[in-house]
Amino acid sequence: MQNTRVSGFVASLIFMACAGGVNPSPKGTMPPEVAPQGQAYFPPIPADNEFDTTPERSDMRRLIIGTCPDRCRPGPLAWIHPRIRAASWSAEHRDSGEVIARIISEGPYSKFNIHGRDTVYWAVVKRGGTLVSVFRSTARGSTDVISRVEVIPHGQGFFRGIAYARWLWSDKDDLAWGTCDGGACCKSDGIAF
Repeated sequence: MQNTRVSGFVASLIFMACAGGVNPSPKGTMPPEVAPQGQAYFPPIPADNEFDTTPERSDMRRLIIGTCPDRCRPGPLAWIHPRIRAASWSAEHRDSGEVIARIISEGPYSKFNIHGRDTVYWAVVKRGGTLVSVFRSTARGSTDVISRVEVIPHGQGFFRGIAYARWLWSDKDDLAWGTCDGGACCKSDGIAF
């Protein structure tokens, strides 16, 4: 019981530290250097046992549909699980392209490339010198969604080898947040450029 409380407290502190900063802007066009040319690189999909499903390190909640605060309602239940190894990577390793989390949802959600009853893998990769989020769905016929990513540095060793992933709320919409290397967290609005 004590260990669960300590884990929850540590997760809360890390979450508060990473939640700060400017939210990614959902508007604008994709920079030409990021635009995929044919089939762009996506890192290998990790095995299921490479994701942490413990409640202290992952997150589950209903994503919001509509325009808040006036016209929104709870949408599908969605889980986000961090990649266990993400907290031990260097920034250079992350930038070479890695899956940092997976998303599983009971129903479709237009953001984050969620088609419903599929698994979406969230990778952070450099495309044309720009770091981006790529959301790849296992749904048949789906194409990758490339979105902005904000990297919030904390210093190497900040996560002490433990990766986390959470859903964030940004006054209007949901954001995905996760440990993306041993000294930084990443967040993305999941909206395609």
